[in-house]
Amino acid sequence: MLAPNGDDLLKAVIFDMDGVLVDSMSYHAEAVQHIFDEIGVEMDKQDIFEREGERTVDIVAFLLEKATGDASKYDIPNIVERYIAEFNRIVELKVFDGMQECLSNLKQRFDLAVVSGSDRPIVYDIVQSQYPGIFREIVTADDVQRGKPDPDPYLKAIEMLGISSHEAIVIENAPMGVESAKKAGLCCVAIPTYLDSNKFHQADMIIEDHTRLVEFLSKLEPSYNCLQSKL
Repeated sequence: MLAPNGDDLLKAVIFDMDGVLVDSMSYHAEAVQHIFDEIGVEMDKQDIFEREGERTVDIVAFLLEKATGDASKYDIPNIVERYIAEFNRIVELKVFDGMQECLSNLKQRFDLAVVSGSDRPIVYDIVQSQYPGIFREIVTADDVQRGKPDPDPYLKAIEMLGISSHEAIVIENAPMGVESAKKAGLCCVAIPTYLDSNKFHQADMIIEDHTRLVEFLSKLEPSYNCLQSKL
């Protein structure tokens, strides 16, 4: 899949944000829960983790439809706006150990990008505060009409990077994100931060935790062959 010569060399590493760069999903789930409590709609926070990677607007619509049978009765953009404010109010960001230094070094060998299902204000605040100057390109939920698990977010990222799909590798922690990356023709490494590893059968490789992820990224070279990683 990736030949170690010429134009087939690995040129970019693309990261999901929540659960890969920062340990933030519990705050996303809590913020949505608070807003749903305010509007009097029941929800199961586990659904947030199961559908991680989707655009917030799509997750909210799913939760409303599941709970009430008619999401059209609700002002979804307003709910999303309230959720963003609530997330920013309660979040206490925690960067996974070793990731900042690892990515600073990785940036010397590859172009780096973020592809997140979170909303633009949240993504930019987190990236700029925790990983300043690291990422060449950022794709958020507001940048695509169809979010994960459709391929559009990752297709937009490789277009912005000016590369082909075989010249990048994706680091994901959500099944829908893995599906999105694979539909876009990308090699995808999964890290099961919040879910069991058996949820990631579509991934080319599963790395068990962030300690192992830092080790993997520290050794990653342009000659990396995704096909060989499966052997």
